[in-house]
Amino acid sequence: MAHLIFRCEQAQRIITTGIEIEPALFNALKSPRYMKCRFCDRVHAWELVTQLPAAAALMSIKAEDFLGRCVQSETYAARTKDPGVRELHERMAGQWYRLALEHEAKADVLR
Repeated sequence: MAHLIFRCEQAQRIITTGIEIEPALFNALKSPRYMKCRFCDRVHAWELVTQLPAAAALMSIKAEDFLGRCVQSETYAARTKDPGVRELHERMAGQWYRLALEHEAKADVLR
């Protein structure tokens, strides 16, 4: 299992999502995902690491939960053969992803 993270080179920070995923499943995800960074206000792509750095920032709990559901739906979509079921899981992944972005933005305002 590998850890899903976002890396901010500008702020020299790593944001952990709390999500672990098999690298093969991560590579099977249909589209790359990005998350707006609370440190530099830019977007960063998801990436995997096998070892989490000691000094990593955490996402808000709600955003982490929604992002985990997004990855789970993306994984189901990657595994299914039925195009209709795949589309359903992809749409659900998109909804969970939007909720994660929304809640991370709300949490950012409170920080």
